[in-house]
Amino acid sequence: MKNVIRTAVLLLLLLSLLVLVPSGAIVAEAEIIELPLDMKEGIKKAIAPYADKYLSDWEYEDPSLHVKIEPGRVNDTNYLIARVTIANASQIRSMFTGTYGSPSEEWGTTLAKNAKAVLAISGDSFHKHSNIGYVAKQGKVYRTKCDRTEDKSGLRYDVLLIDDQGDLHILPQATNADVEAFPGTVVNGFTFGPGLVIDGVKQTGFVNMNNASDKPAQRMCIAQVGPLEYLCIYTEGPEDDGSVGMTLEQFADFVYSFEGVQNAYNLDGGVTTWMVFKQGTNSYAKINGTNPKKRPIADILYFATAWQE
Repeated sequence: MKNVIRTAVLLLLLLSLLVLVPSGAIVAEAEIIELPLDMKEGIKKAIAPYADKYLSDWEYEDPSLHVKIEPGRVNDTNYLIARVTIANASQIRSMFTGTYGSPSEEWGTTLAKNAKAVLAISGDSFHKHSNIGYVAKQGKVYRTKCDRTEDKSGLRYDVLLIDDQGDLHILPQATNADVEAFPGTVVNGFTFGPGLVIDGVKQTGFVNMNNASDKPAQRMCIAQVGPLEYLCIYTEGPEDDGSVGMTLEQFADFVYSFEGVQNAYNLDGGVTTWMVFKQGTNSYAKINGTNPKKRPIADILYFATAWQE
């Protein structure tokens, strides 16, 4: 009889706990979210990478994001390939330092840390350097001055547009009319280039637009290989131990050699080239190149986690 009473009391206590305690306190769910579009709001509400999701010093994976970095060597030059897959377009992002019109520069590692990026690469720095071209960051257009040129040559830059689907679009020798005629919704816009691969076609015959096209140098590009699938491709320069570097023609050939590349866009190179990855529980690190010379930069293109526990 005592055992029956004791069992009944325990059951009543359990039932009362189920009624009084909210279900969310018993089971915590995780979900993949859309990150805020706005640059400042996105930084404020950014989700830090999860320490236990680093599979190695070269790989990170959570339910919303997979980054795998592969080193290699080609044409007497060392390279890094970062393969990135994201769950939604809000995870490919850009930010710059300071404010537009009053730009500053930071180490790439500092920018990546402030953004809580999983992977970050150098951008174009165009909001700082020139009052020409097209500049858009996280849905806000800061400049549309593609028709202006730096000299009397009349040469215009190729412009990269990243839309709200996360797709890359390259406008060769873009004019203001070209940008305004774009039918999609622009989230981020870059002015540097050139386009290395456009709509599956490898480009050639590059004209020097302050990118040392005919000289071996450090190179960086962003490429798209599928919906929400990207490659960040870096090659060392002659200042790095054991590497001779690549001209733009050689770099375009190398980028095009990867299967599935539909669009690939050259970004800022030389000693302002950064690829930043937080290796395990250690701090953010510049993982590209052996040359000790480096410069602070004004902006990054980066990938962020959207998995919220």
